[in-house]
Parts: sequence; structure tokens; C-alpha cells
Amino acid sequence: MSHKVGREIVEDAVRCKMRILQNDGVVTGFCARPRKVSQALLLLGGQTFMCDKVYMIDHKTKEITPKTDIPSPRMECSACAIGCKVYVTGGRGSENGASKDVWVYDTLHDEWSKAAPMLVARFGHGSAELDHILYVVGGHTSLAGSFPASPSVSLKQVEQYDPQTNKWTLVAPLREGVSNAAVVGAKNKLFAFGGTSVNRDKFPKVQCFDPCQNRWSVPAVCPQLWRYTAAAVVGNHVVVIGGDTEFSASSAYRFNSETYQWSKFGDVTAKRISCHAVASGNRLYVVGGYFGAQRCKTLDCYDPSTDTWDSITSVPYSLIPTAFVSTWKYLSA
Repeated sequence: MSHKVGREIVEDAVRCKMRILQNDGVVTGFCARPRKVSQALLLLGGQTFMCDKVYMIDHKTKEITPKTDIPSPRMECSACAIGCKVYVTGGRGSENGASKDVWVYDTLHDEWSKAAPMLVARFGHGSAELDHILYVVGGHTSLAGSFPASPSVSLKQVEQYDPQTNKWTLVAPLREGVSNAAVVGAKNKLFAFGGTSVNRDKFPKVQCFDPCQNRWSVPAVCPQLWRYTAAAVVGNHVVVIGGDTEFSASSAYRFNSETYQWSKFGDVTAKRISCHAVASGNRLYVVGGYFGAQRCKTLDCYDPSTDTWDSITSVPYSLIPTAFVSTWKYLSA
């Protein structure tokens, strides 16, 4: 009898862990009281382009709360949330070299820890979650033996990380190496929009990774030449917003991840070059970026049900955002 109960407890613990990883709103268990969580926005950045600060934004109360600083500040890193943890990958550290480091922020305990390093040092890359697996895509690395480090051509290498095993594995490379691309996971596939190609030109296409076939394809052309843009999944579409030109900085497009068709919708409230976007509660949130000498300091929200934009709050003006993710936090009992 005791073996049966013990097995049930272990099995239930595994189920609870999986529900947390799957972003379930309420976690209940065989021998644990229910714990309710809600979505929160996490903004990473710094007073320069060196990312060292973390802020949690409650988009309902508009409260902005500073959290524990990143232990190892870095530029041009990428961040992705899986469940209640945020994975900050790569970047360039204080010595300006590309990094393999992976720092993990636990939103429930406000603590940082290190995960296994990536296989390829990189910066200017994208990252996204797909079926509870972290993917890092493209970017730059550094030429060996050069100091200060010189950027290489854009990388084709793509690797995946399994939080359960703490291991990295190389998967099929991009069809075209890119850096500064917008990377998202949608409909069981990974998409990379635009970016800077190996020739240092703007890459005008959409690259799509199918993990079941372990292969990349190029199913569509971008409506604009994009890099330094942002993308997020809202409902059944991927929304791509901003860019590094005057025209693209104010535009927003929907991409159907099943038909690979584009449609344009209402322009953003402020022109944003190199902004960051994330979806939460079926709404799109956009922060950061600049236009000319003007830095964008508002957190804006797009509601697809009303097709309207609204400014939610202002972020600390001294903060230059590096990454923006949606994660979970426990609510008080």
C-alpha cells in the first residue's frame, strides 16, 4: 500500500511540474493546496546598452517593480520565458566577446542561476519556446584570436535546450544565416522573420522550422525589408511590428502561420526602431525603441478585439530595454 501511495505522489509531482511548464493558471495536486498564478511582464535592460536590470510590470495595476539584477551584465543577449523561468542566452559581456552563457531567472523566488552553456557563442540572436523546448536562432559569433572581438557573418546554427535534462543539441541550420531577426514559435513551428543576412544585407524572407522533420523552409516573403523588428503570437496570428526604417518603424502586420499570408493593420501609436513586443492575455504589448533622437518610454497595448492601441504606463526613462517577456507569478493566498 505504501508503495502505491508513494508512486501516486511522485506521479502527481511530475504532473504538477508539467502544468507549471505548460503555463497552466491554477496548479492543484494530490497533497498540495491550489496555488493560483497570473501573467506578468518582465522587462530586461539597462541605462546603457548593457543589460543588467530587471523590472516586473503588472499590466493591470500598472505597477513597475525592480527585481534582482542580472549577475553578469551583457549586451545583445536574448531572453525567452518557459513557464515561471526566463532564460537569458548569449550576448556580449564586459570584454566584448560573444558568450555561451545561459542565465535563468526564477520569477517565483526572484533568483538567478546558471544553466548549461550553449554550444555556440553568439549575440544578436533570437530565441523562442516551442513545446517547452528553448530554441536559439542565428546571431553573430566572434572571430577567434581577435581582440577586441570582431563580429563574424550571420550564423546559420540553431540549437535547442531541454530544461528537463539541462542539455543543448544542434538542430538543422537556417536556410540563410541571419542576425537581428524576429523569432517566435507558433502552431508547432518556429519562425524567423527578416534579419541581417550573411552579406550584411536585409534578408526579406520568412524562414520556418518544422521540429518533426528537423528542416527549415522559406514559405513566404516579408512585406518589408526587416531587421531590429519585434514579433509575438496574438491569437491565431503572428504580429510583426517596428523596424529600422522610418516607414517600418510605424507599421504593424499580421502573419497567418498556417496559410503564410500577410495582412496590414492599424499603425502603432509611436514610431519605434528596435522595439520589443510580447503577447499576454490575448493582447499585444510593445515597449522600447527610439525614433530619431527621441526614445520611446511608453508601454503600449494593442487589443485585437477592438482594433485599438492604448498607452498603459511609462517605463523608467533611463532604461534601454534589451528583452521583453511574458511570464507567471504566484498570487497571494
